[in-house]
Amino acid sequence: MGLEQLDLFSAGNASPKQEKSKTFFTDDRIKVKIKNKKKKVLAAKNPEEKRGRKSTKEIYAAVDLIDIPDDETLSQKLYYSISEVAGWFNVTTSQIRFWENEFDILQPRKNRKGDRLFRAEDIKNLQLIYYLLRNRKFSIEGAKEYLKANKNKAELHLQLAESLTKFRLFLLELKANLVS
Repeated sequence: MGLEQLDLFSAGNASPKQEKSKTFFTDDRIKVKIKNKKKKVLAAKNPEEKRGRKSTKEIYAAVDLIDIPDDETLSQKLYYSISEVAGWFNVTTSQIRFWENEFDILQPRKNRKGDRLFRAEDIKNLQLIYYLLRNRKFSIEGAKEYLKANKNKAELHLQLAESLTKFRLFLLELKANLVS
């Protein structure tokens, strides 16, 4: 049953909204109508966004959405806050703090207050960790072992993947320009 509202103090002139209502009681002085109201659905800001932990499928679907600036832009500032870095990788700040605790190569500076400040070198290491965990789908332990044994090889694979992604985007842009 939908929500209903009693209109006890209705005047004689009826608006189009009131014409759709049903008359419940009529007297010389009082007219009672029942208005049919539609239920208001409270929608979230983003219907796809939900609270809580993301599923693995959602995490891997968002892998291509990272937006890390190039080396020239990174070198403009000495330090970046953890919230800036988390925004680039589309992860939470707690995720980055967790990776810092797990991986020895990730050592951001901390100020007196305890805020983490990431240098360009730290961001590159974080990018390497992100690549192994999300693109290559390593476990945390597997990524640690792989980095200890093959850090140079992992960096080479990351650079190759980045250059191929840029080339793919260039080709897709070229294709879009040819079609239109």
